[in-house]
Amino acid sequence: MTRFTRRGLLGASALAAVGVATGCSSSDGDSGSGGKVAGATGSVDWWDHFSSFQSLNDDWAKTESTALKTNISHQYYDASKAPEAFQLAHQANKMPDVYSNVIGLPLSALVSGKWVHELTLADDVKSKIPDGTLTEGITGLDGKLYGFPLFSLRQSSTLVWTNKGLWTKAGLDGANPPQDFDSFKAALTKLKGAGVQPLTLAIGADGGRIRDQIDDMAQTAGFPGYQGLMFTTGEYQYHHDAYVTVIEYLKELNDSKLILPGSNNFSVVDARTRYATGVVATFIDGIWCAGGAKALSPAIVPKIGAGQILVPTAGTKAYCYRGRPGASYFVAAGSKDPEAAGKLIGSFMTEDYQNGMIAAMDQPPLNLDLVASSKAIDPYKKMVAFCKDNVFQMPQAIVKNPAQAAVDAQRKPVTPHVGNILQGYLSGSIKDLKGALKKLSDATEADRQQAMTKAKSSGAKVSLDDYAFSDWKPGQDYESKS
Repeated sequence: MTRFTRRGLLGASALAAVGVATGCSSSDGDSGSGGKVAGATGSVDWWDHFSSFQSLNDDWAKTESTALKTNISHQYYDASKAPEAFQLAHQANKMPDVYSNVIGLPLSALVSGKWVHELTLADDVKSKIPDGTLTEGITGLDGKLYGFPLFSLRQSSTLVWTNKGLWTKAGLDGANPPQDFDSFKAALTKLKGAGVQPLTLAIGADGGRIRDQIDDMAQTAGFPGYQGLMFTTGEYQYHHDAYVTVIEYLKELNDSKLILPGSNNFSVVDARTRYATGVVATFIDGIWCAGGAKALSPAIVPKIGAGQILVPTAGTKAYCYRGRPGASYFVAAGSKDPEAAGKLIGSFMTEDYQNGMIAAMDQPPLNLDLVASSKAIDPYKKMVAFCKDNVFQMPQAIVKNPAQAAVDAQRKPVTPHVGNILQGYLSGSIKDLKGALKKLSDATEADRQQAMTKAKSSGAKVSLDDYAFSDWKPGQDYESKS
């Protein structure tokens, strides 16, 4: 079964895949909670994999049980277990009424595979959702809404998180880490000289997290597109100089022994645990790092410092681009009470729930205006503000032409992806970096071509022109002209 990582949730996929973010941190066991109310007229089962929201969602199930006069049961599944659990439940026709989107299939496949029920939201709920958030082909299909996007597109998987105490040992300001490649390397070198382990990254596992981060850093290094896809021409250019620059820089840090030994094999949880427990001074991670680190080791919270995504040259704008938000929650096709399920999902747009999300310091909610006055720690607020100012809505083929959903349904994962290529380059098994990236460009284009051929044969009116946006301009949101 195909799995997507956080890149899907960010709406970032150039394929407009509707994958969702994996939870911030891991748990050895799964938890469940719910409310039993007198006079309840029904029940709703709710499953998700958002680790930072376990307590919030357990409590919310009790609150909404009373509000909806429905017994709501919330079950948390570790992100590593959720896809298989949901798949088995679907096969057995025992899906919960509400579930988080960790399946890893495009919306068209979820609809045709009878995974999802049409979602009905009250008008007052819809009025709170930012304009342009609900998108045909991403959260809806054929005029019907299926998915609810819980998170803002203005976020990043590639921010610099520090342990201020360890940085102070080296005479450095961990509250304001350097922003450019050379200065950052110099700071890491100084940390190493002070006897502090400088840096870790989640390079291992399937390479998915470091792949996302390379895609982000390539943008700040000058790549005018996302996930290898050029915005203006619609061509795949993983072999662009920006990708080479970023991967060479990561290799430079690794060869200089500034990256914690073993990081090449670390999953996200492995790397974040080293950071949260004070083993390492710096961790490149997403906006959700503060919440994930707190869940692993609360003692880290007062030591957390944060800085923006790195840029190759001082003074360069750290602009990044994301697609419209993907679906975070669905109502199951076989829900016994889709109306109550829809009301539960709609409650996630209340200020109480959105404030609860902010307090958990995971991905920021749709209502970013609540963050500044929240009780979240200052480094988290600082990074939300950075993303609000520097992450822009990108052009997407599926927004230009919703028929592209038929193409997305035929796309297949292409490997080795950029994360795997970095793994091979660091280990020495890949010698020709640019050649490996060119092969990835060609393979990704070939996959798009086969998907488009199949989509056309089924009657979809699609074209490669759907991917080209000659009017795209850096440093601003792209608004569809269609």
